[in-house]
Amino acid sequence: MRKSIFISIVACGVLLAEERVELFGLNADINGSVVHAYGNPVIIYQDKILTAQHLSYDRNTSIIEAEGNVTVFQDGKTQAISEYTTINMDTNTRQSRPLYMIDHQSGLWMNTQQSDACESQIDLASGMVSGCNSTDPLWKIRFSSADYNTDKMWMNLYNARLYVENVPLFYLPYFGYPTDKTRRSGLLIPEFGLSSDQGFFYQQPIYIAVHNWWDAELRPQIRTERGSGIYGDFRFVDTPSSQGSVRFGYFKEQAAYALENDLAHIKHYGYDIKYQHSAFLREWFDLELDGESGLYVNGRWMNDVDYLNLQQIDETQNTTTNQILSRINAYYSNEDDYLGMYLKHYQYLDGSIDNGKTIQILPTLQYHHYLENFFEDHLLINADTAITNYYRPDGMRAVEGMVNVPLMLQSGLFDNTVDTSYVANLSGRLIGFYGNPQTNNTNDTINAYESGQYGQVDHTFKLSSTLVKPYGETIHVMAPEIAYTFAGSRYYKGYYDRYHNEECIPGTKDKPWCDFNTLQSPSDTLSLGINNYLFENGKQTLVDRLSQSFRYDDTGNYYGELTNELEWQIIQAVSYYNVTSFNHDRNRITKERNTVRYDDKIVTASLNHYYSDELRNSVNVYSSYWSADASYQYNRHYRFFGLVAYDYREDLLKRSEIGFLYSQRCMDIGVRFVQNNRPILTNVSGNDSVNDSYVFLTLILKPIGGSEFNYKITNNQ
Repeated sequence: MRKSIFISIVACGVLLAEERVELFGLNADINGSVVHAYGNPVIIYQDKILTAQHLSYDRNTSIIEAEGNVTVFQDGKTQAISEYTTINMDTNTRQSRPLYMIDHQSGLWMNTQQSDACESQIDLASGMVSGCNSTDPLWKIRFSSADYNTDKMWMNLYNARLYVENVPLFYLPYFGYPTDKTRRSGLLIPEFGLSSDQGFFYQQPIYIAVHNWWDAELRPQIRTERGSGIYGDFRFVDTPSSQGSVRFGYFKEQAAYALENDLAHIKHYGYDIKYQHSAFLREWFDLELDGESGLYVNGRWMNDVDYLNLQQIDETQNTTTNQILSRINAYYSNEDDYLGMYLKHYQYLDGSIDNGKTIQILPTLQYHHYLENFFEDHLLINADTAITNYYRPDGMRAVEGMVNVPLMLQSGLFDNTVDTSYVANLSGRLIGFYGNPQTNNTNDTINAYESGQYGQVDHTFKLSSTLVKPYGETIHVMAPEIAYTFAGSRYYKGYYDRYHNEECIPGTKDKPWCDFNTLQSPSDTLSLGINNYLFENGKQTLVDRLSQSFRYDDTGNYYGELTNELEWQIIQAVSYYNVTSFNHDRNRITKERNTVRYDDKIVTASLNHYYSDELRNSVNVYSSYWSADASYQYNRHYRFFGLVAYDYREDLLKRSEIGFLYSQRCMDIGVRFVQNNRPILTNVSGNDSVNDSYVFLTLILKPIGGSEFNYKITNNQ
């Protein structure tokens, strides 16, 4: 006769004296101290549920034995399947053979011949691990032995061999990975590369996470035919309101490589500092202020541009520039006032500009009083003042103070269909100089620098309106405006009186005193503008902004540039953007940008063109730049992509790329070919470039991770 039984046993082991074990089954028998259960028996203990064809429990030895289709569930996250499992609750040891274990959260599974566990340590015999379908895994890692720590959530594999579609790809004597997302110290996935001129590339990141408020990453690298170096990042969160990071790097070239490529430096080094704090006055100085404060730091320095080029294996992802800007901004703001401090430091890398003679802003101090409303918002007043210290190591320096006070009267006419306003703008400047004239510049004398004073009053009248007209499901909004500014009184004294004419052009090398002259010639200005908007079914489909200004002064009338900006969502998948500026005096388009984009979730593509024709110091500076990109999602697995960027003015292919990516739930694998032109610093011209060609192989094993291998085909300077 079959009967349902429930047996509850209190284990009396050494380690689990208080542990409760519950055994359920349809049929059972008791032989002395041993309980046998059949008919879908279940044992529940700790946080585990164990099922099998046959279960037994010895109350004297605290040993659980399970035979036939043994399944162990734990926390609803992991599942282990075996043919035979024994558990000693006194010694907290476990043995299973063979064992199949899966993590349902990550999808990672493991199959091994035998598992022996003691408390949190599990030793595994030979087997395999994968994140793919277990019946025919796309990728798998075979190993001769392994061990797993359930407390640290860390798996170690020995003699690991990676197979993709049963094809062996890599062998590693040791491979370790975490099974959760806890921060921990250790080795990260290395990067590999091969170059025809730099040799074999190997970079091994080392991650350090000792405390929860900071971590660090060191990335030593070697390029066998070029040199070696190390880069590092230190990241920290010092308060709940702040965070920061420091990056540093050093790379030393082999003498032969530096000589062959005529590099300006045999050593490349630099640093980057980033920090932001959203309450530094309260947390640093214990100031209980009504408003808010903030601090932002973005500082960087390097001896040449190769400090950027060598940071990673994929040099095509580096953004290189000839000018490096460092900034420190701090502010305090409340409902009425704003106080700010800004520091700017410029560094030029190509040698075309002498950094010793470059003007730095160290610092600018600003005070701003927010808008005050009077007479039912008809009178509005605010004020802005700033003091700037212009510093350069070699040459005269200056301190300039500025104040600006606009007073606005505004009102609505014709039932507020027309907005009118009048602004009286009062502003003034003071400047003083200190330091010594520039070395090696006979034109730069102390007589060229004289303290100065400047004041002005301008008057602006403005009319504007917003008109709305519905056309069924389409709504048209038009917002025209017209403004006229009268250049009122001007007062010049000292430096401003001497150099306010156009003969003193900032940036002139033989006239360094002109660098402080930023005044514009007084003129009356008429500004016209009209903005148009189209909405269909509540969504904006078109925006067009047209503006034109006219300037009038003692020398005649001048047209400002006619500028039009258009954003048009033609259909759901197609959009178009254009901005065009036309110069009337030169009778030509001086700036134009066009972008056409298509996106239907399967095919995405864009075509971009940027054009400019500017007049700088009476010299035409012309540029024309084309770029295009496209991708095709063939199905949920295959994606093809490419891009090209071409400098028409220089007749130079800046970048091209083509490739594909095969993506599965458990793996990404891809190939792409890239050509990239990047700048370097040489002894010959000071500023040169290198055209690199790469083949990239991407392999991502989900959820373990992956890496990218590249081969640099060419390196033509």
